[in-house]
Amino acid sequence: MATKRSLGKSLTSSLVDIYEVPDHRLAEWVLVFITNTSGSNGNYTLTYYDDSESASLPILDGFQISSKEYLQIGGEAQTFIMMEEGDKIQASGTQAGTILVSIIEHNTNR
Repeated sequence: MATKRSLGKSLTSSLVDIYEVPDHRLAEWVLVFITNTSGSNGNYTLTYYDDSESASLPILDGFQISSKEYLQIGGEAQTFIMMEEGDKIQASGTQAGTILVSIIEHNTNR
């Protein structure tokens, strides 16, 4: 059975874990919004951490978002990143911001 989840966090200058796939689950990462809530332009980093390879894979690396603007990635039908247990979504920003991600989790029964 699939479980749909949305999670949000505030962003700071330190790379933080936004979501980690729980044990015995797979996840479809279907949507992300990053919003610059500050009064200045900011640079934002979004990373996919592949636990099986112990590797951080940058999706955005210092991507500039103007003050009070947002960036949307995904949301279209059949557009997703498949994640395995232990994989993570991580993010940070040079200015205050928020991130919202939407995930569909699947039980693997492993």
